[in-house]
Amino acid sequence: MNRSLDEGLTVRAVGPATSGARIPLSELARIASNLQATLERIALSISGVRARAGRRPSDIAEAVRMDFAGFSGGSAVMRLLPAETSTLDNLLDASFDTLVTGIEHIQQTGEKPAEELGTHFTPLVLNGLATLCGGIGRRGLTRIEFSVGETVLFTLDSRVRSQLRQIQKLNTASQTTIVGRLHMGDFEPLSLKCRIDTTLGSVWCDFDIDLKEDVFNQLEQLVMASGSAELQSDGTVRVLHLVELTAIETSQSRTLEDLAAEQGVRPLHDPEQLRGAPIEDFDEFLAALRAARGDE
Repeated sequence: MNRSLDEGLTVRAVGPATSGARIPLSELARIASNLQATLERIALSISGVRARAGRRPSDIAEAVRMDFAGFSGGSAVMRLLPAETSTLDNLLDASFDTLVTGIEHIQQTGEKPAEELGTHFTPLVLNGLATLCGGIGRRGLTRIEFSVGETVLFTLDSRVRSQLRQIQKLNTASQTTIVGRLHMGDFEPLSLKCRIDTTLGSVWCDFDIDLKEDVFNQLEQLVMASGSAELQSDGTVRVLHLVELTAIETSQSRTLEDLAAEQGVRPLHDPEQLRGAPIEDFDEFLAALRAARGDE
């Protein structure tokens, strides 16, 4: 099915974060930037260009560029239009159509699209969609709707977010658990990441907004972190997608003064205090000493 964006795309965010027909700027940036990046990544795949770090080929990026054309109330409604500078006909529509069809498949099956469509849903695309869903949670958004005209083409909600996370697990490593000290939390809604320093090195982790409070409360503590891992070629963890975080109780160091007070030990003021009672029968003392040592 060909879906044209000529008349524009409407994005409607719904949830506690949009009360009063407002939306945090960071959440608006998350939705817009990840939607745009996802379209570019799919367009690269459709065009046969291998994705790589850094700037994307300018003609492809320009072909699928969307412009912000308006914002209105009633939750938070954003209107996007295709850029007027597109140089590749139909690439935007083809990329968007692939996106919609792929998400429909994920919603229906909970699995990554297969065959030809699946080749366009690369790990980068899946990661981008999961990040786009990062603001969905109890205190943020409940859903994000994407529609053309009066037709809602797809909706991202907590169920889709969970499905994307599950697909990420299947595409990477099995469940992984690491132990280390939690450092450097980034709690901007667009980022939501932290660093855990283990005995083997530092591991960067990302997490959903539902884990934000747990991560914040356990900063600088020794933790056990579980989730799905993306691995380096040498088998080390490149990034861990956190699903569970538990603090580990550690023994408290104590001063010598505290230990002495607990055991009733007092400082010596005179070496004579070390002298015991006089030994009246030295032979009897030696016999008792040999008996204690097990000598015959």
